[in-house]
Amino acid sequence: MVYRGLILALIELGNPELLLLIPLLITLTLIGHYFAHRMKRSLEVFHYPSVRRLSKVVVKKGLQRSSWRGLSLGLKLVIILLITFSLSSPTVLTFSEITNTVEVPMATDKDVAGQIILAIDSSGSMSLKDVSPSRLEAAKTILKEFVQNSSTTVQFGVVVFEREIAEVLPITGDRSKLVSTIENVVPAEQSPCLEEFTDIGTGLQTAIDLLTPFSPYNKSSAIILLSDGFANYGYPNAFASVSAATDRAEKLKLPIHALHIARMGQDSNEQLMRQIADETNAKFMESTDIEELRKVLDVISKYYVPTHEWSSKVEVKTTVPSKTDLGLIFMCAAAALVLALWVGNYKHYKTSF
Repeated sequence: MVYRGLILALIELGNPELLLLIPLLITLTLIGHYFAHRMKRSLEVFHYPSVRRLSKVVVKKGLQRSSWRGLSLGLKLVIILLITFSLSSPTVLTFSEITNTVEVPMATDKDVAGQIILAIDSSGSMSLKDVSPSRLEAAKTILKEFVQNSSTTVQFGVVVFEREIAEVLPITGDRSKLVSTIENVVPAEQSPCLEEFTDIGTGLQTAIDLLTPFSPYNKSSAIILLSDGFANYGYPNAFASVSAATDRAEKLKLPIHALHIARMGQDSNEQLMRQIADETNAKFMESTDIEELRKVLDVISKYYVPTHEWSSKVEVKTTVPSKTDLGLIFMCAAAALVLALWVGNYKHYKTSF
C-alpha cells in the first residue's frame, strides 16, 4: 500500500536579479498614475460645462471615482509585481513523501547455514539387489550427487550404522571429505550362521547428538534417514529404541526425513519409516531405483530449505521532489487584472488609461 503526503514547498526564481527592478517600476507606476489622473480631470473639464461638471463630478461621481482611483492604483502595482515575478522564471518546488509498505527478507548467509545429518543404514539387508545395483550402492550414488549439488551454506554430517555405529563424520562444510566418507560405506558382513541385526534407534540417537549443539539456535537442522526400515535390534528392543529417538527429535523440533529404499518386502519395513517421518513432522519417501531416489531427494531439496529467513512488513518512506512553473500562472493573472483595469477606467472616465 502506498501513501502520499506533501511535506514541504519552496519557491525558486530562475532570474532573481529582475526583482531589483521592482522599486524602479513601482516609482514609475506611481508617477504615471499621478499624471494619468491629472489628464483625466482635464478631459472632464473639456467634456462638461462648468455648472454641469460640478454637479456631476462632485455630487454624483466624486465618491465613486475617489474609491476607484485607490483601487486602480493597487491593481497597477499588483500587475507590475506579477509581471516582474513572471519574468524572473518562478517555480514552486514541492517535496512529496511516499510511504510504501513492503515485505523485506530478514535473513543473511549466516542465518541460512543449515545442518543436515545423513543417517545411512549399512546393515546386511542393504546389500540386497532388488534396487540396482544394490540398496546401499544406489543410496550412495544419489547421496553424493545430493551433497555436491547442495548449497555451500549447508553443512553435512554422516552417521553410518548397523547393529552398532560403524562411522561418524561430525558436521563439516568440506565436500570432498563428505563424498569420501559416503564412498567408503560398505554393507556389514553377512554370515549364514548368524542372524543379521540392525539398530535404527541408535543410529538416529547419534545423529541427534551431532545436531543437539545447533538445534536450540538454528531451526534449519534436519536428519535424512536412508534405510530399508528393517530394525530388529536395540535397547530395550528395536521399536522402543526407535521410539525414544523420534520422541527426542520431536522435542528438539528436528525433522527426520525417511527415505525407504527397497523393492520387495524381504528385510523391509515401510511402515516403520513412515512412522519415523510422521512423528517428527518430516517427509516420508519411497524409492525402488536410482531415478526414483534422485527424484525424491530433489523433492527434499525443494521442501527442506535450511533457513532462518522470515519476512517483515516495513514502511519505506521516499521523498520525491517535483517542480511546477508559475510564470504562466502569474502572467495570466496579470492579464486578467489589466482587463479589469481597462474596464474600470472606461466605466469611470470613458478612457482606457
